[in-house]
Amino acid sequence: MSYVKHILVTVLLCLLTTTSIADTEKNEGLDKLSNQIKTITYRLDRGNFDQEDLAKWTKVAIKLSGEASVCIADNEAKIKKAQESLDGLGEKVKDEAAEVTKQRNQLQKEKEQLDKALAQCNLYKQTSDKASEHISLAEKSYFQEKYLIRGPNIYTLTAEFLKNPFELITDSSTFFWKHAGIQELDASHALLVFIIVVLTTMIGLWIRRLLLKLESSIEWHDDFSEHFAQAALTTFARYLPWLIGSATAALILYIVTIDIEPTPFITTLAISLLIFVAFITAVRFIFSPVKPGQTFIDFTPGIAVKLARRLRILAILTFVGYMAFYTVFSESIPELNRLLLRDIFSLLFVLNLIWLFAVLVRSPKLENIRWLLITLILVFAISLAAEWIGYRNLGLHGRRAILLTFIVFAVFMTLSKVFRDLFNAMDDGAYEWAKRLHEKLGVTDKKTLPGLVWIRLLTTIIIWGGFAYIILSSWDQSGAIIEHTRNYIVNGFQIGEFRIVPGKILLSLLIFALIIISTGWIKRQLDTNWLPKTTMDRGGREAMVTITGYTMFVIAALAALSVAGFNFSNIAIIAGALSVGIGFGLQNIVNNFVSGLILLFERPIRKGDWIQVGTTEGYVQDIRIRSTRILTFDRSDVIVPNSELISNQVTNFMLGDIRGRAIIRVGVAYGSDTEKVRYILTQVAEENELVVKDGTSPKPLVLFRGFGDSSLDFELRVHLYDVDRRLSTISNLNFAIDKAFREEGIEIPFPQRDVHVKTLPVKNDNK
Repeated sequence: MSYVKHILVTVLLCLLTTTSIADTEKNEGLDKLSNQIKTITYRLDRGNFDQEDLAKWTKVAIKLSGEASVCIADNEAKIKKAQESLDGLGEKVKDEAAEVTKQRNQLQKEKEQLDKALAQCNLYKQTSDKASEHISLAEKSYFQEKYLIRGPNIYTLTAEFLKNPFELITDSSTFFWKHAGIQELDASHALLVFIIVVLTTMIGLWIRRLLLKLESSIEWHDDFSEHFAQAALTTFARYLPWLIGSATAALILYIVTIDIEPTPFITTLAISLLIFVAFITAVRFIFSPVKPGQTFIDFTPGIAVKLARRLRILAILTFVGYMAFYTVFSESIPELNRLLLRDIFSLLFVLNLIWLFAVLVRSPKLENIRWLLITLILVFAISLAAEWIGYRNLGLHGRRAILLTFIVFAVFMTLSKVFRDLFNAMDDGAYEWAKRLHEKLGVTDKKTLPGLVWIRLLTTIIIWGGFAYIILSSWDQSGAIIEHTRNYIVNGFQIGEFRIVPGKILLSLLIFALIIISTGWIKRQLDTNWLPKTTMDRGGREAMVTITGYTMFVIAALAALSVAGFNFSNIAIIAGALSVGIGFGLQNIVNNFVSGLILLFERPIRKGDWIQVGTTEGYVQDIRIRSTRILTFDRSDVIVPNSELISNQVTNFMLGDIRGRAIIRVGVAYGSDTEKVRYILTQVAEENELVVKDGTSPKPLVLFRGFGDSSLDFELRVHLYDVDRRLSTISNLNFAIDKAFREEGIEIPFPQRDVHVKTLPVKNDNK
C-alpha cells in the first residue's frame, strides 16, 4: 500500500513540476517580448526605422498584448478558484484543526503569488498598449510621407526627355552588355543550356502527343467534373512543352548564377518567363480551353473568349513592366526617363484594364455587380490621373491593391464553386466515384453523406478566410489587422467567464466531421464483413450496427467538445437543467428514447419484419433511437414513436420464423359436390410452390365451415415458406381456385334474396 502511495506522490510531483515549468517558460516568453518592446520604444524615439521595422514591431506589440491577455485571464480564474476554496474553509476559529489552518495558509500564500503574477501580466498589457499606440502614430506619419509625396508630373518628364531623347537608348544598351548576366556564361555553358532546353522541350512535345492520344481515347460525359478534367488535360498538353522548356531554363540559370548578387537580369527573365507561361496556361484553361475541351464554368462563351484575350494582353504588359521597372535593368535608366516610361506603361495597362472590365460589364451573368465594375473602371482612371500629376506611390499602390482584390475574389469564387459542386456530387452520388463512396460508407440512395455538412462549413471558412487574409495583406501595410486576427484565432477572446478560441473550434469541427464520416464506413464493415462471421442473428447484427452509430456520434461530440475547450465540469449543471426540462415537457422524448434502447437490446422487432401496430401494417424500414419507420403496402412511410411499440400490442408476423399461415375462404353453390370441392382445393394448394408440403409444417387443410345464407362455406388453410409473400400467394391461390372451379363447373354463388309484394284490398269510399 505504501508503494502505491509513493507512486501517486511521485506522479503528483511530476505534474506540479510540469505545470511549474510551463508557467516559467510562459513568463520567460513575456519577459523576452517586454524587453523587445523596450528596444522598439528606444528606436522609435530616435526615428531609426523603416516600413519593415514597423511591420515587425507591430507584430511584437500585438503578440505581447495577446499573451498578456491570456495570462490575465488565467490568473484571474486561478485567483477566483483560490478565493472560493478560502471561502469554503470559512473564517478562522479558536481551536481550529491544524490541517485546516495549514490548508488556509497555503491557499493564502498561493493567492498572494497569483496576485503578483496578475499585476505583472497587467503591466505587460499596459506596456504593449503604450507601444502599440506609439507604433501606430509612427506608421501614420511614415505612410503619409510615403503616399502623399508628390514627384514631377508627366508634362515635366516629357520636357526633360525631349532635351536628350537618345540618353535612354545609350544607357540601356550599355547595361545589356555589361549587367545582363550573359557574360557569366561562357560559350560552352551557353551551348549546354541551349541543348538541354531544346531536349526538354522535345520531351514535352512527345508527352503532349501521348496526352492528346489519351484524351481522344476517353469517353467523356456531360457533367462538371468531366468538363474540368478534359479542359485540364487538353490545355495542359497544349502548353506542356513551353512549360517544361521555360522551367528547365529557369532552373539551370538559377543554379549557375545563385552566388551572384544582385540576381542577374537573364535569370530573372527566365523565372518571369516561366511564371508568364504558367499564367497564360491558367487563363486558357479557365476561360478558353483547347479544343475539344469545353468551358467548365458558367460563363457566356463569347465573353469568356474576350476575357481570355484581354488577360493575355495584360499578362504581356505585366511581364514587360516587371522586367523594365523591378529588375536590375531599371538601374540603367535615368531617373526622369524611368518615371516617364512608368507613366506611359501605366496608361497602356489602365486602358487594357478598363477594356477588360468593360467586357465584364456586358456579361449578362454579372448584372448584379455591374455597378461595382463601373466603379472599378472609374477608380482605375483616377489612379492613372493621380500618377500623372505626381502622386505615383498613391496611384500605383491603390491600383495594385484594387486589382489584386478583384483577381483574388474571382479566384476564390471559382474555388468556392468547384468545392460546392464537388460536395453536391458527393451528397447526390452523381458520379461513379461518388457512388462508390456511398457504397463504402453504407449510404443508401437519396441519402446524404453523414458529417459532410461540417466539411462544407469548414471548407467555406478556410476558403473565405484565405481570401480575407490575402486582401488584408494587400491593403494593410503594417500587418496590424492580420496580427490581431491571428491573435484572436490562436489565443481567443473572453466573453464573460468563457474564453472562445476560434482555432480550437475549427479543429473540433474537423475532428467531429472526420469521426462522423468514418462512422459510416465502420457501420458498413460491421454489417457486411465483421458481424456476419459471428454467431449473431440478423436482428442482433442490426442492433449492434445501430448502437455503434449512436456510440460513435457520442464519441465524436465528446472529442469535439474536448478539443474546443469545453469544461466537462459543467455537465452537472446541464444535467440539472435537463432534469427540470424532463419534469416539465420532455417526458415523451425521454420515454421514446428509453423505448428505443429497449427495442435495440430486446429486439422484439427487427429491420425487415412485417408487423402490425394498431391500424398500421407494413415492413420495418429503420429503427432509430426515438422512432421507427414503417413502410406500408401502399408505399407510405409511417413514423411510429418507440413508446407505442413497447406499451401497445404489436403483431410481428416474422419474429421467430419467416414461415406463416394463409387462410382462403370460398363459398360454393348449394347442390355442389363437396368431396370434389375438397379435392380441388387440396390439389390447388399442393401445386403452389410456396405452400409447405414436406411435413415440416402442417399440410394444407380444407375445412367445411358451415351452411351460409347463399353458399356452402369452405376454408383452405395452408402454411407458407415465406410469410413475406403471403399476399401474392393468396392471390395466386385465388386465381387457381377460380380457374379450377370453372373447369369443373362448380358455381361460386352470390347472395340472393326473394322479395314478396303483398297486395292490399282497395278501400271503397262510396259505401
